[in-house]
Amino acid sequence: MPTPVAAARQCLSPAAVTALDAAVVSARRRAHAQTTSLHLISALLAPPAPPLLRDALARARSAAYAPRVQLKALELCFAVSLDRLPSASSASGADDAEPPVSNSLMAAVKRSQANQRRNPDTFHFYHQAATAQAPAAVKVELSQLVLAILDDPLVSRVFGDAGFHSGDIKLAILRPAPPMPMLGRLPTRSRPPPLFLCSFAAADDADVPSPAAGSLAGGTGEENFRRIGEVLARGRNPMLVGVGAASAAADFAALSPYRVLPVGPSSIDQTELGVAAAMASATSGLMISIGDLKELVPDDGELQEMGRRVVAEVTRVLETHRAGRVWVMGWSATYETYLTFLSKFPLLDKDWELQLLPITAVRAGGSPAALIPQATTAAAFSKLQLYGCAPSFWGTCQRYLRS
Repeated sequence: MPTPVAAARQCLSPAAVTALDAAVVSARRRAHAQTTSLHLISALLAPPAPPLLRDALARARSAAYAPRVQLKALELCFAVSLDRLPSASSASGADDAEPPVSNSLMAAVKRSQANQRRNPDTFHFYHQAATAQAPAAVKVELSQLVLAILDDPLVSRVFGDAGFHSGDIKLAILRPAPPMPMLGRLPTRSRPPPLFLCSFAAADDADVPSPAAGSLAGGTGEENFRRIGEVLARGRNPMLVGVGAASAAADFAALSPYRVLPVGPSSIDQTELGVAAAMASATSGLMISIGDLKELVPDDGELQEMGRRVVAEVTRVLETHRAGRVWVMGWSATYETYLTFLSKFPLLDKDWELQLLPITAVRAGGSPAALIPQATTAAAFSKLQLYGCAPSFWGTCQRYLRS
């Protein structure tokens, strides 16, 4: 039997109540007999609603379709599904009556309540309330309600018709995108170099030196080498972004004692990658270089599949050898390409433990080793020793300096 809207509101948080009210308005406008999960999801897709679902869809969408096209297709699929719902009979009541909540939507509310009771963050609170004989009314949060509704077969089928997977949407809700760093609020000592629009030039202009390139031969190379080494020493994997990202990655690969293994859509060798990762713990370490991020997020559908295969293989290696000396590094000339990469693979920032590293200066021409004097390189290595790298690292560095 359908549940009155007033009774359903008692189980919801303020944000969820607002979403339910919007769904009720939609159902009443369409003269439907009940307020269903389709009405609620359709209301959340509208711009006035909270961005929870829209943000999750933006990160869970398929790379095979254009973003606007897929979202427009989703709206059309929900509109068609709502048109198929039965209308209320004229004898059911006044026109301004609120359509009651359907059994499927109320079941999602009950599942959300049970999930919140079992949540470790709120279990102690509800357990105390039950012990004190107080009414432990669980106010369902909007995110929990959406997660429960995504288990509805009817809703899941509508998402599938538009190319979405309910599992991907749930993961995107459970693991929201990391907040963008507020560079202006960082402490002075840890603040990166200032970012300028000219620093994030197009990829075709990445080799054009900046006006101050003549003075960046020594200091910039050492500074970039030190910053990358600090990221690795903290157990993170650097993603270099900026007009000088490619040259900074090449400099580090030339001077680093690690074995650098390039991996790309056209050059991935699963056997070689697995063997190199297995031997990393017995050597100075392995640096997996995925190269320019734009090669992993091309517009061509076939190349996109090759990019996904590279990401999947690198993820498998990092998970298998998480305790070993295996790192991954990539670069991008533009910040937009980096954001596109994260939108295509929304979980990689945590799975790969990525750290964005802006490279805002370009070195002049010449080989990487020639740009950094031997004494300067030795000083950079001595500074990096403070971060507790393995002794084999320094032995390799010393052999490199003597060569």
